[in-house]
Amino acid sequence: MAKRRNYKPLTALIALAVAALVSAAVIFTNVTYWVVNATKPPAMKYPGADTSVAEGQYIKVSYYYDNTQNINITRISVIGFTGDPTNYTSALRICNYYGSTSVTAQLIYRGTVGSTGNEGYVKAFYVYWTNPYTQPGAGFIGSTTYTQSATVTINQGQCATVGVYLKIDPSIPMSLADGKTILATYQVDIQFTMS
Repeated sequence: MAKRRNYKPLTALIALAVAALVSAAVIFTNVTYWVVNATKPPAMKYPGADTSVAEGQYIKVSYYYDNTQNINITRISVIGFTGDPTNYTSALRICNYYGSTSVTAQLIYRGTVGSTGNEGYVKAFYVYWTNPYTQPGAGFIGSTTYTQSATVTINQGQCATVGVYLKIDPSIPMSLADGKTILATYQVDIQFTMS
């Protein structure tokens, strides 16, 4: 008598495989429309009061659009005095004029942008919130680096002020201490969180 083979497990496995293929092939579409509008950002940057000291010859604020990164960049040019700490308490204002809620802001130190070969003459570059005053700031003082500042809350219609502390090596060559030669460029991002 011939022995009968039991194909039930194999048949069940084939049936499951076919069911899996059939269920994987089910596709449906649910249409969504994404409507894009534009408005001013809730927090914007403006020159601080120190930009008008001595007719703006020590600190200047300008803006440009970087096509390679597709972002707006604010450039703050500051002059430090050799050998003495220089402190600007109102270099930049961050204002929440267009938002409907408060925003929190934090300064994030990213480091140097490019190299001039003269960065070693800058012994301190430290940005911080002056109004409201909170610590720590962001940047470096000597060999200590502060990667991010404390956060501040900027309510609707209010501003927060950023200061900068600089210290330039007193042994800098006079050819570099002309007030025009760029010693270093540092990137500090302002990170916003909406409430």
